[in-house]
Amino acid sequence: MKLPPRLAALVVKDGVSLGLLAETDRAQVLALAAAAIEPGREHREADMNRILESWLEGPGSMLRTDHVELRRWLVDAGFVSRDGFGRAYVRGATEVARATALLGEATGAALAGAVADLRATKAHEREARRQAFAVR
Repeated sequence: MKLPPRLAALVVKDGVSLGLLAETDRAQVLALAAAAIEPGREHREADMNRILESWLEGPGSMLRTDHVELRRWLVDAGFVSRDGFGRAYVRGATEVARATALLGEATGAALAGAVADLRATKAHEREARRQAFAVR
């Protein structure tokens, strides 16, 4: 699975701020985060927090944010819906379609794997450059 080029460039960075990204880049990052949330099922806030904290430690580690801000971005941008009381979050058909339009039909696991592969490749390239420099 290949990530869109702009998203691929972002996931290998550190300290990315959602608020400073161009709208299209932010939408791709949010679609990537939303893919970690099981669609069609209500999630309580505590479940959402756990899911997003885990995502931020893994595929989302390029972001400089916390799970609370990320959850707000996901709701505000239309990748997750929240009930009127703020107790239940759902990634319904409309939200799934929004993410699919940006990233295709890939599952959250496939997307996380693509991010891990990109990071491993980048780390290998850095190490090769470091070793080549040390030989000089």
